[in-house]
Amino acid sequence: MKKKPHRCMSCKKHLTGRVDKKFCDDYCRSAFNNKKYIIERGLIRRVNYLLLKNRRILEALLAGSTSSISIMRNALASKGFQFGFCTHTWHAADGMKYFCCYDHAYSEPQNELLIIIRLHTKATATSIPYSES
Repeated sequence: MKKKPHRCMSCKKHLTGRVDKKFCDDYCRSAFNNKKYIIERGLIRRVNYLLLKNRRILEALLAGSTSSISIMRNALASKGFQFGFCTHTWHAADGMKYFCCYDHAYSEPQNELLIIIRLHTKATATSIPYSES
């Protein structure tokens, strides 16, 4: 019975050695895996960038000891905030739904007016206790 010759999954060169060998060297293995995950990593990198940017904007607005502020939606958008990206949601005891970006959150109790708060985390003791709902 003739065996089908094994070829490198990256450069397609003939492989010699072990029958379960997939790549001719480390360079081909790395190149193959980099191509395979480039789209996935690009998407994750973009989402993480937007989440961090949103957090930085919220953090800058809550600079100092301020635990909450009110701001118009369009003013937040003009700073580059992307409303479609948040890490999780949180429902406060008063029924308000907050969209969270790590340890900061915003809610829209009135049309176009947002309340921005800093969440209570184990690392920092601040205004509102955090609990997932």
